[in-house]
Amino acid sequence: MEAIISLKKAKILIISLVCALMLSLLLGEVENRRLSSNESSLVIAKNQKQIAFLESLFQSITLTLNQTAELYNGICSDNLKMFMRKSIFNIDGVIELGIIQNESSQGMLVCNSWGNNNLQMRKPKNHDGFLFSGPHTSNMYEEKIFVIKKTVDDYEFNALIKHPSTKNLLQSVKLSTDSNNLSLKPMEKETPSNFISNLSYVYQYKAVVNTSGLFYASTFLLSFALFQLLVTPYLIFTLDRSNLKRRIMRGDFFNVYQPIIDASDGKVFSYEIFTRAKGHDNALSIIKNIKHYNLHVEHTLQQLDKLEEEKAQLTCQNFQVNLSAKHLVDDRLIHYLSKVALSSRKEIIIEITEDEDLFKHRLKVKEAMRKLRELGYRFALDDFGAGFSNFSYVFEFEFDLIKIDKSVLKFENIELLLSLVRVFDTLKMPCIIEGVEDDTDKKKLDLIDIKYHQGWLYGKPEKAPQDNQDSDLQDASSKSDN
Repeated sequence: MEAIISLKKAKILIISLVCALMLSLLLGEVENRRLSSNESSLVIAKNQKQIAFLESLFQSITLTLNQTAELYNGICSDNLKMFMRKSIFNIDGVIELGIIQNESSQGMLVCNSWGNNNLQMRKPKNHDGFLFSGPHTSNMYEEKIFVIKKTVDDYEFNALIKHPSTKNLLQSVKLSTDSNNLSLKPMEKETPSNFISNLSYVYQYKAVVNTSGLFYASTFLLSFALFQLLVTPYLIFTLDRSNLKRRIMRGDFFNVYQPIIDASDGKVFSYEIFTRAKGHDNALSIIKNIKHYNLHVEHTLQQLDKLEEEKAQLTCQNFQVNLSAKHLVDDRLIHYLSKVALSSRKEIIIEITEDEDLFKHRLKVKEAMRKLRELGYRFALDDFGAGFSNFSYVFEFEFDLIKIDKSVLKFENIELLLSLVRVFDTLKMPCIIEGVEDDTDKKKLDLIDIKYHQGWLYGKPEKAPQDNQDSDLQDASSKSDN
C-alpha cells in the first residue's frame, strides 16, 4: 500500500512538473505577444505622429513653391523676395527659397530669398510634381542640405532644408527616394508621401519584446502549485475512478458466500456476501478504493445482480449484504431494491455498517429503512462492540439482528459477551457472533445461548457451486472474512 501511495505521489509530481513547464512556456509566449503588440502599437503611433508632422511640413513647402511659381513673372522683385523670406520664417527647417533658370548649358540662380542672384548652378531637369533630393553639400552654406523642387517651363523652384533639422524630426522614420531598389528590413514598412512624388517613408511597424525570467519563474511556480495541489490529483482521481468503474461493470468483482450457522440445529441460517476480485487485489484496498471513488452503489448493484443469478445454487435462501449510510441515502439503490421481486426481498438481510454518516444522515437513513422494511427487507447492525457508540445506534434505529464483532469473542472475560447477549435477548434482537475460528471459540459459545455463529470453523467464503471461474482468482473481501 505504501508503495502504491509513493508511486501515485511520484506520478503527481512528474505530471505537475511537466504540465507546469508547458503552461509557463505557453503563458510566456502569450505574454511575449502581448508585450510585443503593445510596444508595436506605441511604435506605430509614434511613427505616424512623425510622418504626419513631416507631411504637414512638406505640404507647407509645396504650397509655398506653388505660390512662388505663380508670383514669379521673370522679374526677381522685392515683393517676391519679401514673400520668400516670410515663408522661410514660417516653415521649420527651411533656410532658403530660390529660382534657377534652365539655360542652354547650365543653370543660373535668377532669384533667391536673400538676394544672391546670377550665380551659376547645376543644370535643372524638367519633372512632374515635387521631387526630394539630398543630402547635398552646399557650397553656399557649407553644410548638408535637402532640396524640394518643382519645375515650371524653364524654371526650377527650390526649397533648401537643413539636414540636421530634418534629421531631428525623423527619429525612427527614414526618408527614401528610391522605392524600386529599397531593401526593407524585417518588421519595416514603406508608405509614399502625399505631396512629394519620389519620396516615401520607411518605418518600423512591429516590435519584439521578451518577458523577463522572473515572469517565467513565477508562472512556473504558480502553475506547479496549481497542478500539484488541484489539477493533477483531480485528473488522476478521475482516471482511476473511471478505471475502477470499468472493472466493476465488466465483472472483475464477483460474489463469494460465507455461511452463518444456526447453533440450535447446525444448519445454515444465512450467507453473508463478500467481494472477490480477479488479480491480486487486497481485500481492504478494494473496498477502500470503492468508497474513495464513491462507487459503492455501482459495486453493490453488481453484487445484487450476481446474487439473483446464483442464489438458487445455495443451501438456504437468506443472504446478508453490507450497506452503509451512503447506500441508503442514494436514490439509485432504493429504486433498485424497490423493483426486486417480493420473494427475493424477504430473503435479503441488510447489514448496516457503523460510520459517521449514519448519524449525520440519520433522518434520511431512518426514512429509507422504513420504506425498505415495508417492502419486506430485514436489517442487522454490523460489528457491534467494535466501537464505543453502538448502543446509540441500537436505540436510534430499528434492527432485526445484531452482529457482535469478533473482538468481543476474543476478550478473555466471557461475561462481557454474556451480558450483551442478555441485553439483546431482552430487546428481542437475536445475535450473530463473528469470528468463530476454532474449537476454543466454540467451547466459549457453548456456555452462552447465542443462536447464530459465523467464522472459519464453519466455512470460509466460497463461490456459488455453478461458478466455474478459474481457481487462481484471488480473494478480496469487502471486510474481514471472519
